[in-house]
Amino acid sequence: MEDDVAKALTYQVKRDLAERYFGFRRLIEEDTANYFRLLKEFGRKHEEKVSHNFVRLYLLLRDQDLIEEFLRITGLPEAFYYDDYLLRSKNIRRRLFKALRPKGWTSKGRFKRLFLDIYENLRRAVEEYREAFQELQVEAEVINEEIRRFKEKFDLSEIMHFLKSLEGPSDLASLGHPSLEKSVTGLEKTLEFATVPPPEEFFPPLPSLPPLKKVHGKLVKLAKEAYQRHTQEAREILENASLSPEDQKKS
Repeated sequence: MEDDVAKALTYQVKRDLAERYFGFRRLIEEDTANYFRLLKEFGRKHEEKVSHNFVRLYLLLRDQDLIEEFLRITGLPEAFYYDDYLLRSKNIRRRLFKALRPKGWTSKGRFKRLFLDIYENLRRAVEEYREAFQELQVEAEVINEEIRRFKEKFDLSEIMHFLKSLEGPSDLASLGHPSLEKSVTGLEKTLEFATVPPPEEFFPPLPSLPPLKKVHGKLVKLAKEAYQRHTQEAREILENASLSPEDQKKS
């Protein structure tokens, strides 16, 4: 009778411990899966918008010295998403400027307006990017704190030794079975939680851009210089940007 009670209590203790252990594991695994889903969504929604607008400005400026001047005006530490290949690809240029419909009476005026509109779109996109990026940083920190607390609360070695003590002495090791320490070490490696990487490992942290009204005059001068140097290419971009979506499909 006492043995039955002891067995029943031992079973209940093991069951409660397992439910708590795997219950907390499941919560962390779900949070981790959601975090990586958010990373993918961030790339698709925020990074794509930011990168496209950066590349559009590089395509309008074209020359390295003008791009460097743009960085000085805006205070950017580097030319984010710059790729020399992008500046040479007509297909990319066609896709990125399609149906933007710049306004103005002259080609120079439309070019200037297009440049300023893209800058303002970039500035807003960067702010949204930074806000979402910060949320990802917090999410990663929270998950890693959950993992740290989980490891503190559920030390697998202590749990296994505790469960072993409930069962009493065993001669399994002397019969050729692996020791408890080796079994626990192998199990710990299998069940070990890896901390989640911060968003900085996937996406660049971007600084804010100055408001358009603060840099308007300098950007206008920059756009005029770019138009003056590459008038033919600028007109081709404007022509492509002025096409309707239906005309784009036909071209």
